[in-house]
Amino acid sequence: MRAAKVRYRSAVIVIPLQNTRERYGSVAQAFHWIIVLLVLAQFVIGVDAHGMPVSLLRLKLLTLHKSIGVTVFALVVLRLAWRMYSPAPPLPANMSAWQRLVAHLSHGLLYGLLLVLPLIGWIASSASNLTVRWFFLFNLPNPVNPDPALASFAKGLHMTLAWLLLALVCLHVAAAFWHEFKLKDGVLRRMLPFVGEE
Repeated sequence: MRAAKVRYRSAVIVIPLQNTRERYGSVAQAFHWIIVLLVLAQFVIGVDAHGMPVSLLRLKLLTLHKSIGVTVFALVVLRLAWRMYSPAPPLPANMSAWQRLVAHLSHGLLYGLLLVLPLIGWIASSASNLTVRWFFLFNLPNPVNPDPALASFAKGLHMTLAWLLLALVCLHVAAAFWHEFKLKDGVLRRMLPFVGEE
């Protein structure tokens, strides 16, 4: 199996590119943590821009917000494709049926929101007669015509789903810490780079 080699404290750590039954590989880890950082940036930029008066700075922040949203959408699609190619490690055998159900549902909702939120934002921009420009490099086509009523609805839905995403992320983090410090089953550390199995 091909792997990435990283020198850490004078030792070479071999990180498999693909997932194994014990842990996520370097590709899945990279997708995970890059998306995490981008989503956190989205919340900071979105909240800041939302409270600003109309200005050039607000326009630039919203352009950055939309650009990151498009990027997150693309990365999630690629991550799901990689997940189909290299399946995730199985959940711990001692997890109950309801815990497995909650884990699968929460992951499904996270992926769904990460895909739907950029699409709704794109519709909200187009309905507001604003073209989405990706990092000032090129414009995305407008999926809908200007429509103030649709714009207002899409903006409200976008904000509501964004807060739902934040709540799910907090639940996801809490569950990861619960697995690590309460159950001690290694679920968290298998997604951490440079952390091996004990």
